[in-house]
Amino acid sequence: MSDLSAIHLTKQRNQQPKVGISACLVGNKVRYDGGDKYHQLINKELSPWLDLQVICPEVEAGLGIPRPPIHLVEDQGGTRALGIEHKDLDVTDRLETAAQQLTKSQPQDLCAYIVKSRSPSCGAGSTPSYDLTNKQVGTGDGLFVRALKTAHPNIVVIEESSLSDTQRCKEFLEQCYLLSEL
Repeated sequence: MSDLSAIHLTKQRNQQPKVGISACLVGNKVRYDGGDKYHQLINKELSPWLDLQVICPEVEAGLGIPRPPIHLVEDQGGTRALGIEHKDLDVTDRLETAAQQLTKSQPQDLCAYIVKSRSPSCGAGSTPSYDLTNKQVGTGDGLFVRALKTAHPNIVVIEESSLSDTQRCKEFLEQCYLLSEL
């Protein structure tokens, strides 16, 4: 029996807090390289207690699997999602359109989002950005998370890297249950 099961949450599945999650974290093979980033603690400790809403903004944007890797580039025109190996690849508009559509279609009672760190779409504070010479100039949010925070400023957004132990998972789970009752 895990520490989280000691919380004795008894809500039915349709009453569990709705939490969005990056598809790669639940084991879906949606990453640019055709792989996943399955997260053991999220799937074993949190998923039984949450109604997970699984999405991948890059797949929703039609970028395909596998796909060329991209990163965020800052220039005078703003932030662009550009190919790392294919310098002429620019998927900014596709990603921003998908992000806008996804944030508009989110369930009203979604209380939180678990996202993949360092992702050009899903990172929440850890996504590196580069200048046109490929020098890293900062870190921030991915394009989907930017749109999510703009459309839903009160939603909790947390990276999977912050859920690295059972205690932190328990605290996040308790926060989700409190938020879902508001």
